[in-house]
Amino acid sequence: MTAVAKALAITALPVWGMMSDYFEANKKILIFTILGTLTFSLSFLLTKSFFIIFILYSFFMIFSSSVVPLSDSLLLNHLDEKAEQYGQFRVWGSIGYMAGIIPFGWIIEQTQSEATFILAASGLFLSLFFAYKLPKSKRTIKVASLGSFKLLFKNKDLLYFLVFTFLIQAPLTANFVYFPIYFKSIGGGESLLGIGMFIAAGSELVIFQKADIFLKKFKLKKVLLLSAVAFGIRWFLISIWTSPVLLLLTQLFHGLTYALFHVTAVSYISKLVGEKFRSTGQNLYASIISISTVASSLLGGMIYDGTGGAAMYALGSAISLIAGFSYFYLLHKIEYGQKN
Repeated sequence: MTAVAKALAITALPVWGMMSDYFEANKKILIFTILGTLTFSLSFLLTKSFFIIFILYSFFMIFSSSVVPLSDSLLLNHLDEKAEQYGQFRVWGSIGYMAGIIPFGWIIEQTQSEATFILAASGLFLSLFFAYKLPKSKRTIKVASLGSFKLLFKNKDLLYFLVFTFLIQAPLTANFVYFPIYFKSIGGGESLLGIGMFIAAGSELVIFQKADIFLKKFKLKKVLLLSAVAFGIRWFLISIWTSPVLLLLTQLFHGLTYALFHVTAVSYISKLVGEKFRSTGQNLYASIISISTVASSLLGGMIYDGTGGAAMYALGSAISLIAGFSYFYLLHKIEYGQKN
């Protein structure tokens, strides 16, 4: 069900972005996707049929998957030349996550599972209210025609980065799916797991807040290499440590891995595609993450079943390091070629 819904979301993501760019309607499309997410979140309460839930979940993913990239695009349009400050705004997502994870979990435990959808809808309603209050995009460049989007697919730098993103994101998305299972298999409980998620959110909060320092002081290739190496170390430590408490410490790497990579990727893609195609570019980035989720969920499950969770994380470490050093070499080669 998840794979099919993600696949549908992958096809929808670029469409939302192109509509936003072509009609210069970033805010309107964002509000529409939040409204759709809110509607389908509540619709789960209307049925217990698996087939109908399957259909509803597919539509839920089509709308919800584009909320973040459209929000990023709207923010980047306002930041304009100050895109490196993106992390200082994105930090509020981490604060919201940290503020909600413990009380929401307690409410759901004390009530029924249906409370999940009511809580989600309440948060989305507030998001919808504040989305109406957001200022419109400042962009002044209009996409001349639908044919202009072909330029994106001829952008080799963008293509190289999206491939690199897929390789980095695949082990990360596999971790999102299988870490709770692996953590419990070595003796960790739900309370410790919740603490681990809280630690991860706290570490990303720090990096989001200070990410502009990395982007100002270091070249892009060095920042991306740092993130890739941190990913490699994180997955390797998980593969060799068998203590739940030690595994909690690996969550401290979440800032240098997920947060640093995400801030850098959002800023870099905005630069690669230009102001004209910002929404499309961010939705392409989200599409690649969705593709990696589908692939890593399926392949990660097969590896986990066949050789165990430690082997899956060891492979993820190798992929992250190879991808990081390979892309660093590619960027260095391109930079050296431009100088000559």
